[in-house]
Amino acid sequence: MSTSILTSWALLVWQELNARELDADTLFREAGLDPAKLATLVARYPVKNMQRLWQSAQDNGDEHIGISIGNRWNPTTFHALGFAWLASGSLSEALYRFSRYGMFLNDGLDYELRAEQLRYRFSISFKPDKQNNQVASIVPASSDAGITALLKMIRMIMGDQFEPIQIVCPHPPNSASLLLEQLARCPVQYGGNTIEFVFDRRDIERKLLTGNAELSFVNEQILTKHLADLDNEQLTPKVELEIVQQLPTGNIKEKNISKGINLSSRTMQRRLAQEGTSFAELLQKTRKTLADRYVSDNKLAISEIAFLLGFSEQANFTRAFKRWHGLSPSQYRQKVASTIR
Repeated sequence: MSTSILTSWALLVWQELNARELDADTLFREAGLDPAKLATLVARYPVKNMQRLWQSAQDNGDEHIGISIGNRWNPTTFHALGFAWLASGSLSEALYRFSRYGMFLNDGLDYELRAEQLRYRFSISFKPDKQNNQVASIVPASSDAGITALLKMIRMIMGDQFEPIQIVCPHPPNSASLLLEQLARCPVQYGGNTIEFVFDRRDIERKLLTGNAELSFVNEQILTKHLADLDNEQLTPKVELEIVQQLPTGNIKEKNISKGINLSSRTMQRRLAQEGTSFAELLQKTRKTLADRYVSDNKLAISEIAFLLGFSEQANFTRAFKRWHGLSPSQYRQKVASTIR
């Protein structure tokens, strides 16, 4: 299956080309992209064709065009991922969410957030081609657009004055580099095959008063559904979605989940094992992820959270939460509240 990208990202290219009075329709068609798809919110384009469009946009425009396109980003560009981002309780939560659901935007990329002592590093890179195991080179305009959009996303939740520690740009310096550095307001390193952002741990873990666990949860459900539709070969997203939907019933059993996705329990077990996981692991992971977000939201009572996660008794939820964090839900909530500044 060829990798693909949301057409809403391509729409930013279309808008910038038209603003520069370039023939967007012709450039899209020459790249093998049907402009009619831009009208559909979750339509997709092949990544290889998008790379042709980026190269064409750069050749017909100038080396600054990527920055101009990235500045056009808005939350609707990334559909539910954009709104889940805005509702995140911290920058680390937002970036972990991007790492998990970024393939909804572009399933030809790998997204990773990793802790490095007092710092965090977020990276975006092309996946190796399955046929020749080679990594595609990034068109400079494309990487500039990605860096600019990510800066805009980060400052939308952290404030306009926020500055990363460092940014790594995968192409050599060019005529747009000075503008990129002015936007970044931090050192920019050039070269390689990866976009990287480095952050101070205190900044990235600071709780945001704009966080909303309920909105995050709703948009993650939308994302999980779209990911399940996107990759029909992968069973894990479908099982995760079914678990989320059935949790409040309190009747979370393997046979009920398998029935909900029209598979036998044995078939579901076998296919999940092939994907390196199991029903028990997915149930545990889903409950823990939701529990962390729900407990961080003071508007939800602990008893209500236990119900939402499918626990028959609040005491059972409390024991599970202590296994995960070494703290009771109330103690964890107090700890989170004390970090807000």
